[in-house]
Amino acid sequence: MRALLTWTPRILALAVLLGLGAIGASALKDHPADTTLLGMQLPPEKVALSPAALWRGDYQKAAEARAAASLPPRPAIVRAYNQAQWDAFGTSSMASGSIIRGRKGALFEESYIEAHCGLKLKVDVADMPAYAARLRRVQDWFEARGQKFVYVLAPIKTTWFPELVPASYPCTAKRDSVYPAARSALTAAGVHWVDGRATLEAQRGKLGYEMFPRNGIHWNQLGVALAARAFVGELNRQGLTTPALNWDLTQAPDEAGLDRDLSNLLNLKTPPKAWKAPAVTAHPVGPPGSGAFTVTAVNDSFFDPLALLLTQARLASRARNYGYVTLAPIEYRDGVAYPLTATPEIVRNDLIASDVVVLEQVESQTSGLVGRRFLEMVEAEMARETAAKQATLKHS
Repeated sequence: MRALLTWTPRILALAVLLGLGAIGASALKDHPADTTLLGMQLPPEKVALSPAALWRGDYQKAAEARAAASLPPRPAIVRAYNQAQWDAFGTSSMASGSIIRGRKGALFEESYIEAHCGLKLKVDVADMPAYAARLRRVQDWFEARGQKFVYVLAPIKTTWFPELVPASYPCTAKRDSVYPAARSALTAAGVHWVDGRATLEAQRGKLGYEMFPRNGIHWNQLGVALAARAFVGELNRQGLTTPALNWDLTQAPDEAGLDRDLSNLLNLKTPPKAWKAPAVTAHPVGPPGSGAFTVTAVNDSFFDPLALLLTQARLASRARNYGYVTLAPIEYRDGVAYPLTATPEIVRNDLIASDVVVLEQVESQTSGLVGRRFLEMVEAEMARETAAKQATLKHS
């Protein structure tokens, strides 16, 4: 009996150590990435076993992360925990806690609430006139080259549903201060622009649908279609003859895709219910591969579905969107998305070769980083062109 009492704990300890070692070894083998949980950090790459890796702790950290990621019940456990937290408190740890449940279950991204309510502005309103003047100079340069330039100002969900913003975010005197300043500066500078908010507001309550989904942050298909029609109208106003954009409007069975970009990031067992969702089907104006123009855009994420719709209608033969300049490049042809490589040089070359150049920014980011990087890129090309012309004149 004494021997049994002595050896049993030792055997159990050895079994535990062997089991942990097996799990660690298995974790460091190649496993397919777990894509069932959206927005979750993938485990690190396999770390070679070495004294240095052990000393730094790299081997142990990788083993722990890969072991956790390879556990079959992990997605179910994560979703169950998220569901319990969401049902009990209306909060989530997903997406760094940035997804906020508003009134009537509307989902918002916290940064947009903070910007709309004037709690945290990411841009300087006083800089709007100078920013618009830079846009105008760039616009004139593109026009001198025979290109069209359009600035698209996309609305944010909080301006469509201000009454659904949670009471825990009290708006200040700076509430909704960016849009009026941007509108005034762009108009005064003579920038060719599409006012996304005004376009949607003109149809509020008239078409039987909201323009933003309950479970997403971007405009829905109807909001996109109306903005795309305004975009086509601006091209025609500039002299680029473009057929009318028409579509069929029906009710979708549920919010899906981009309309659930926020709720999908919650990784819940039971996704939140949707509102009445519109489905838009564009009327193609020509055969596959046709189109009146090519588009190259530097954009926030709101222009992506708009570019897709333009190619579905075959108004644009090709649309290249450089989301956040180089972070999220994508090309659309005939309503199909294709991967795209982006470097500053590639983006610049596409901009100067396209029929239509677009800079799209969401209201709260007007004059923000994406716009400044676009301007710096184009202004550098303008300076190079001026220097080359001066050098030619000097040697002629």
